[in-house]
Amino acid sequence: MPCEAGGAPVLTRRTFVQGMLAAALLPAEAEAALPRARLRALRAAVRGRVLAPGDPGYDAARVVFNRRYDGVRPPAVVRVRDVADVRAAVRWADRFGVPLVVRSGGHGYNGNSTSRHAVVVDLGALQHISLHADGSVAIGPAARLGDVYAALARHGLTIPAGSCPTVALGGLVLGGGVGFAGRAMGLTLDRVRSFDVVTADSYSLRVDAAHYEDLFWGLRGGGGSLAIVTTVRLRTRRVHRGAWFQITYPRGSREEALAAWDALAPHAPPALTAVFTLTGSGATAFGQYLGPEASLRRLVAPLGRVPGAHLGAGSDTYLNLQRRWAGPPAARTGFAASSLYVHDRLGARGRRAFVAAADTGAGLILDAYGGAIARVPRDATAFAHREARFSVQLLSYTAIPVARSRVRRARALIAPFGAGAYPNYADPDLERPLQAYYGPNLARLRGVKAAYDPANRFRPAQEIR
Repeated sequence: MPCEAGGAPVLTRRTFVQGMLAAALLPAEAEAALPRARLRALRAAVRGRVLAPGDPGYDAARVVFNRRYDGVRPPAVVRVRDVADVRAAVRWADRFGVPLVVRSGGHGYNGNSTSRHAVVVDLGALQHISLHADGSVAIGPAARLGDVYAALARHGLTIPAGSCPTVALGGLVLGGGVGFAGRAMGLTLDRVRSFDVVTADSYSLRVDAAHYEDLFWGLRGGGGSLAIVTTVRLRTRRVHRGAWFQITYPRGSREEALAAWDALAPHAPPALTAVFTLTGSGATAFGQYLGPEASLRRLVAPLGRVPGAHLGAGSDTYLNLQRRWAGPPAARTGFAASSLYVHDRLGARGRRAFVAAADTGAGLILDAYGGAIARVPRDATAFAHREARFSVQLLSYTAIPVARSRVRRARALIAPFGAGAYPNYADPDLERPLQAYYGPNLARLRGVKAAYDPANRFRPAQEIR
């Protein structure tokens, strides 16, 4: 594991992932193709580059972060320059009856920003970050979290978001936005003031609580089926420093460590967000506290009383904390993943099941909820999992058929102790995925979809119909 200057070894989500890495790919499929007349019309409609199979640069443009989807060859990728290009692409799609998928950063676990049948609208040029006098920030959907954190930190500000610096804001905010500031500040979507969007009929709209409020509700947690987001405006929060901790546990202490974390993390003071990881070889608890290191050490002391526990802690600027969680740059890789929500404290049987799941070869990452996440009513936004105790992300980084098998077996072991799934930890192998992601909010989301995209123009993987 990498070390920061003057600090203890750091286990981040990324180093947890890299320690499991041995990726293999699925085979490529036959090329999809648009009729030549349609392709010519698309190129005439937009100023950005349109890349189709056989074009130089197409293979680089079509791939997403997860190499599991390297065999997917969309009919075309449109690298839009601006909102006018987005509207033109949507008008073209409506004219010819062509489905679209939208790509902000390409990190979707279920390959939702690529397609064998739909044209990809690549928003990579929309990376603007503009701070306003009232303390809000306007951010393009393709802006990467590392850049967002750095730009806001120059003014002593932040938003709650994820830990991977190359994830783009657009996809993150549409599915939720869980991160190390979540219990203190809420989900990313909880900070949204308004969206600028292009709808399926190619209109450009400003969407907020007073204008198109049903669409505003659906965009906050309902995924990429409803409209193309071109700008997100969010409330920021002033923050300068924080504290971090990390505790490692040997294999034999995994159940006891899980019990200690489960007793503490979901009901800790909101300033603390704690994460717990389980593998076949051991466990780790780590997290962030928006307060002094001394207070953090007192809070997490029960986690250090587990046999074999090794505690490290410190404090730093808020930006450096986000860089700590980010870890080193990651290359594209292949993996399988799934998720589950736990609502009740685990008993001995549940803890044994979680350890057995880690022994399948899949890794488990548990994110504590509660705090600001739970203060928002479940029906206030499309995000349906406010009452969860914690989420579980299951991951396997190996040959894809093996990874899928490991994740399925691990999830089956812990399924009796949870329900649902996080939209941003999407699983293409999940049964009834829409019910898992959106729960009691699904019926209303379908109504919003019918109102704003009745022809089903926007079709990400596992789309709302």
